[in-house]
Amino acid sequence: MTVDTLLSYGLVAVFVALITTSLGLPIPEDVSLAAAGVLVAKGHAPYWAAWIVGYVGVLGGDIIAYGMGRRVGLHPQGFIARLVGPEDIERIERFYRKYGPWAIVIARQFPGMRMPAFFFAGASGIRPLRFLAFDGTAAIITTSVFTGLGFWFADRLDWLLEQLAPFQQIGPIVLTVAIGLVVWRVVRQQLKRRRDAQAP
Repeated sequence: MTVDTLLSYGLVAVFVALITTSLGLPIPEDVSLAAAGVLVAKGHAPYWAAWIVGYVGVLGGDIIAYGMGRRVGLHPQGFIARLVGPEDIERIERFYRKYGPWAIVIARQFPGMRMPAFFFAGASGIRPLRFLAFDGTAAIITTSVFTGLGFWFADRLDWLLEQLAPFQQIGPIVLTVAIGLVVWRVVRQQLKRRRDAQAP
């Protein structure tokens, strides 16, 4: 799905794109929200409808990621625990117990960080209503800013997307580093187990 597709099929396409972003659709939600703003500027939708569709789509995608994490959990013998180890699971749980809601607010503003942040929010046991309160408030900012940018820069959409591109790289860089750390920890644990098994 491309920006042209979003503009061709209107708010329905914007909503579908936002919902499926959490499932891996390769179009950032800020681009989808900007497309909604362009639709308003070109007279294809009223601003209130674009804002509501954007907000509900953003929040819906976040809830899907949160629900997936809540279903998987951070059980000591679970899949995630086998990848990163029980000590790291404890650190993740402590982090979200202490900073969870604010981590959600911060992650919401950076493309590429949202899905894993919301997944671990669910997995670490943050209560649904607390998640909705913090994420729902942060989503107001995201929806308003990017829908507004799309509206004001509708005639310079290509330029706007170029300006947003560097911010869209922050999340993937962070994720790459995080994945690298996980792989390093897994390899280190395997080597440690082999040394322990070979020790007299």
